Amino acid sequence: MPVNNPPFGGAGRRKRNRLSGSSLVNWQRCPRSWMVKRRIGLRGAVRPSMILGILLEDAVVGLLMESPPYDGSLPHGVASFLKYQENQNYDEVETEKIDSLEGIQKWLSSLIPALAENVYSNFLIEWEKTPWKMKGKSAEDIEIETIQKQIGAALEMQISEASKCLESGGGPHLEKFRKNGDPFETVAPRWESAPRQKSSVGFLEHGEEISWWEAWEISRPWMKDPRISSAQRIHHPEGWASGEMDLVHRWRENATIVDIKSGIGRGKPQPNLEAQVNFYHWLWNQTRSPDEQQVDSLAGWFLLDSHIHEIPILSESEMDSEKLRLMAIRDEMETVQEQDWSWLSNNGTPEGHPLHCPHCKGLEICGYSTDPKNRATRQFLPPMEFEIPENVISINNLPSRLSVRGSIDNIWHDMENSYGELVRVATLKAGNTRITIEETEEGVVNPENWTGEIGIINANPGIFRGTPHLFLDSRTKLVNYHDNENWTRLGLIPTRASVSGQVVSMGKNQGMSNNGRPWTIRSIHLWDGTGVIEIAAFGSNRSRTFESLNIGDKLIVHHGELGWREGTPQIQINKQTSLELIENNS
Repeated sequence: MPVNNPPFGGAGRRKRNRLSGSSLVNWQRCPRSWMVKRRIGLRGAVRPSMILGILLEDAVVGLLMESPPYDGSLPHGVASFLKYQENQNYDEVETEKIDSLEGIQKWLSSLIPALAENVYSNFLIEWEKTPWKMKGKSAEDIEIETIQKQIGAALEMQISEASKCLESGGGPHLEKFRKNGDPFETVAPRWESAPRQKSSVGFLEHGEEISWWEAWEISRPWMKDPRISSAQRIHHPEGWASGEMDLVHRWRENATIVDIKSGIGRGKPQPNLEAQVNFYHWLWNQTRSPDEQQVDSLAGWFLLDSHIHEIPILSESEMDSEKLRLMAIRDEMETVQEQDWSWLSNNGTPEGHPLHCPHCKGLEICGYSTDPKNRATRQFLPPMEFEIPENVISINNLPSRLSVRGSIDNIWHDMENSYGELVRVATLKAGNTRITIEETEEGVVNPENWTGEIGIINANPGIFRGTPHLFLDSRTKLVNYHDNENWTRLGLIPTRASVSGQVVSMGKNQGMSNNGRPWTIRSIHLWDGTGVIEIAAFGSNRSRTFESLNIGDKLIVHHGELGWREGTPQIQINKQTSLELIENNS
């Protein structure tokens, strides 16, 4: 199945400290680039194509979820995806009865113009809301005709897949589809069925020759169902790796994993794509027994030139050694210490350092390229001559990693954090002082052991919703209450910090909490010459001053809430936080 539940409960959904396809690609190309993008979370200026790619993939999925009538009636004249999005600005097209796969292609092609207009309208909305746009780029770079071409290319590739299914008699799963519908545990989404629901309606009787309608339905790939708000990922059973695939064709004996790319692929090397999709293949292998469906082919679909890039696949005999290789990379990632900024040295990152890259140094990282020989570097931080104001802490000296002791008398339970994720928490008590301790990485806490009088070392201090917090991650350890450690009294845990610096990155994010409540966040990153820190503002805490900040502005954040996001420090703005603009760059 392309989707499974994370181990260890809700906290397993977090991404930064799990190995993923994109983080693996970043690391293998340039560990310093991985640090900048994945661990620190610095974002660059947004290009129109970055927004369009996500919207385009959603539209492709929505189109491939369509089912033609099996009874000879007229198909509908508007894309179901538009109705799902409650878009009323469309005209229904005239349709004809369908009796072949060519008829399906003609019908769905007639729905693409309205679908492309919807993609473009949503793109304009998202582009307008983007706080940091790349210079020289504009919405005019995107054309509706190109969007139509890209969606049409995906449809043509899927029609080709359905044709192969028809020519092969439906494949080995035909009779299972006829009996009970989609035989796979995670079904391929279709608008005619509710999410995760199977249906055999429309399929022929046992033993009959396969129909064109059945070939379309059977060959439909698994895709991320837009009606499901939760993450649709595959997780390694041990919890340290996960991936989110685009398409999986499963109608043959073995599956094919496909990654969708919006650009041009013909005539170009694709080492990044190949590494990422082979990572998905490895995850598939690790989550299945030998008698379950395996993967025997991998591909990339490039929509701008209708190119299918066949990807060399790892053999089954290589899977154990691949696991060891990936675990070694994951372990090396974990050795990178927070608040260690020595890798920014102008002399280059030392060879013994996990972030060593022989191609870049100082405030530069290796730029992205599909060509492994292209090592053009780019500057990710500006040279800084900045005097840190009085009563403001330098970013590299933010408090971290302290040891506390006390007793846990209540049970561990789930709580939603700012990102709408369920995390495990408990109350630690010493005398009359109580604080909340939160598991920020899966598998850190065994509730059976974390009870009674305990000592905790290497916990990160902070505050959440006005109450002191301790954040536990993979470096946090449970020790004996009576051990001789440099204990910090619970009442003296630092919870707030004032920092300053220059705005070097801006971003926004949104999501849905576990109970269906939407959340939004705007963030900036400050650089003061000693380190970089993320400043996050949720919901109503996004003040007018915060919203009006620009790249290059210099400011002081007074009395921000100290927090930690998967081993990385973060300052959150609340009602008591004030912003003081030192220098305006607009």
